[in-house]
Amino acid sequence: MTRHFMRDTPLYQMEQMMMTPPYFKPRGHSLRRSGFRYQAKDVDCEYCMNYSRRNLCPLDQCICLEERIETGALSLEELLRDCLNSKPKMSLWRRLAQLLYQQSLQFFRTDEHRRRWMHWRTRYHRLSQRNQAALFLLTAYDDIWRRVIWKVEDNGFDFDSVRLAGIQPELYSVYQAAKAISIGSQNITIADLASRELVTDEAFQLIICALLLAKYGNAISNLERKGDS
Repeated sequence: MTRHFMRDTPLYQMEQMMMTPPYFKPRGHSLRRSGFRYQAKDVDCEYCMNYSRRNLCPLDQCICLEERIETGALSLEELLRDCLNSKPKMSLWRRLAQLLYQQSLQFFRTDEHRRRWMHWRTRYHRLSQRNQAALFLLTAYDDIWRRVIWKVEDNGFDFDSVRLAGIQPELYSVYQAAKAISIGSQNITIADLASRELVTDEAFQLIICALLLAKYGNAISNLERKGDS
């Protein structure tokens, strides 16, 4: 015989309430966050099940990437070398060194940029990782976003219908980089990124952050938090 006589009947909930002890507080179902924080030694590659002293890692992406970035086990330089195919041109590497290694990484251009990207990323939650990175660039400037805001769908952007007439010249590289990341075009090249005449310093940092975001996802936001701390 079951504990509740009224199970599977409309009176089951009432019987359950009547059998509950006075002042009983049901156990909550919310998640509890542990205060434990990883250290660099905790996420060393030798502890990974895929680790081999003789062979390179067979994974396309580290399964502990977020933890390794947070602890500093992976430096920004290592991530950039991997993201830019290990051997970027020397002119680009010089610009990276001057712009990024002399200051902490500023992921968002402004607080408004941060709010705008997070709002629209949530609204179009089915966007791919690459399109989220493109959205990151497209939401950075008012002059770009007002041209694109009605061209966004869950599967990407309708770049063919965007009108760029009158756009500020220094923002053109940001738009073309977003398009290249989204659809895989060659609208902007590594040589373009190395040129200060074509890509301003501010646009350059935004594009680099977008490239990291496209490849590694939200884990790279830990780089900004680590720099702030």
